[in-house]
Amino acid sequence: MSTSTLYQELEAIDLPLNAIYLDPNNPRFVAADSKPVSDEEIDAAQVQEAALRLLVRDYDVEKLRMNMEVNGYLPIDRIVVRSFKKDKYVVLEGNRRIAAAKMIRNIGVDGSVVPAGVLHSLDSIPCLQYVGSEQEAAWIFQGLRHITGIREWSAYNKARLLVEQMEEYNLKLGEVGKRFGLSPFGAGQWVRGYYAFKQAREESDYLTEVDERSYPYFQELFGRSSASIRDWMGWDGDKFKFKDTLKFNEFVGWLYPRAQSEDTQSETKGDFDKRRIVRRDDLRTLASLLTNSPKYFEQFRTGSSDLEVIRAMASAEAIQEQSAEGTDRVKEVLDALSRAIKALDNVPHKMTKLPELKSQLSERTLRLKQLISDLEDPS
Repeated sequence: MSTSTLYQELEAIDLPLNAIYLDPNNPRFVAADSKPVSDEEIDAAQVQEAALRLLVRDYDVEKLRMNMEVNGYLPIDRIVVRSFKKDKYVVLEGNRRIAAAKMIRNIGVDGSVVPAGVLHSLDSIPCLQYVGSEQEAAWIFQGLRHITGIREWSAYNKARLLVEQMEEYNLKLGEVGKRFGLSPFGAGQWVRGYYAFKQAREESDYLTEVDERSYPYFQELFGRSSASIRDWMGWDGDKFKFKDTLKFNEFVGWLYPRAQSEDTQSETKGDFDKRRIVRRDDLRTLASLLTNSPKYFEQFRTGSSDLEVIRAMASAEAIQEQSAEGTDRVKEVLDALSRAIKALDNVPHKMTKLPELKSQLSERTLRLKQLISDLEDPS
């Protein structure tokens, strides 16, 4: 089959969901030792259950299901299927969407859990039926989609869409997240990052420099590991804004450092390609320095060394401190044992005669004997 004539082997068809079967031979599943499932076995309950489990476990079907529960089944792209038995069709492209639809249908059969409109959207699925003879058609269709692919949106555009939806429909983070298959925390990270980026674009000292390339760094500010950095800049969760403008400007300057012009005292335009935070994950390193090694965080602020050098110095110092702590702990234990030996050498006579004191002495010496025995035979 030539892909140049592929369209001639596709026919539009609308199918009920229960006539569509997941592909157990899905190219996503195939490994070197996989055994193909024959057409006779495709509709077997255990085969379909296994395919569904794989899709749910490894391919984010749950997020797609959450999206579909809010928006219904959206026939933006038709599912591609082929007939394998009378009135039965197996998916060649679109297994994740069909898996999500079947999950929703299964939990909402009585209409009590899933809105009726969402269930109605599953009644008829727009498909393209492949009527050609190519045995590996699923590989071709999925290859066309996932190798050449649909161009990925930028992180900034994704965040902007979430914010626009929130503002237009007065949605909360959990609601807009569910609409796009995100957790409330995930949606919050995208949205808060957008507002921080917007603040940099509109209110910082780098209005002409800040561009979409830096958005992922603002988003990373709201990851769990970066909390100390956003607290350092005074994030206001109610106003979606950093309150400490001086520190916020300093942060933006790490992304767009400016060099002094050679012929004047003015500063040149900030250059993102020379940013001091090379990777977005470096924010986690900065947050760790701020929390655990403040003096090295301050050293980064001065610009005297790059982050990798400072991180290495902080790590080396931490190792030295741990080693010193270990040495101090050894000395502490040895000193305590020496004091114990001296105390036992000088047990007051009355502790061996008075019942109450004798009982307390016996209790503690028994405990010492057990500890000594454990040390001699750690097994």
